[in-house]
Amino acid sequence: MSRRQRIDSAEGALSVMAASTKDLSPPKHLKLRRGDRPFWDSVIAEKPRSEWTDADLAVAANLARAMADAEKVASFSVDRGGNVQVTTMMETIELSDKLARRIVTLRRALGLDNRAKNGEQRDVTKRREHAREIEGGHNPLAEDDDDLLARPGTLQ
Repeated sequence: MSRRQRIDSAEGALSVMAASTKDLSPPKHLKLRRGDRPFWDSVIAEKPRSEWTDADLAVAANLARAMADAEKVASFSVDRGGNVQVTTMMETIELSDKLARRIVTLRRALGLDNRAKNGEQRDVTKRREHAREIEGGHNPLAEDDDDLLARPGTLQ
């Protein structure tokens, strides 16, 4: 297995910049329902744009639907006044548990809480901070004034 490209290298920064324009809409073949979109947005926000693959987006759509389903099931046991209806809650507990397990499984599949996929958490945090800075317009090469790298517009 090849090593992950260092994010603090010029090549790594360029690949993140290129990937930051990627469309992160739900895949066309997987339809999100009306109430799924807030969950989709929160799932997508958990990783930098440059880390999402097409396969990840499909899993993210399933995760968003499962999270919306869990919220819907949880809302069955709450009346209009915000009070919990214990009988209804007890009737939905098995379904809530199944949805919670599905959510955890899908999150692991996306590597949102999986050390094996992304490495040690301290390294993941550094890499993601760097990627977010680059995606936000910070150019890590701007402080590099040794003139060893060509800059766009400087070559005539």
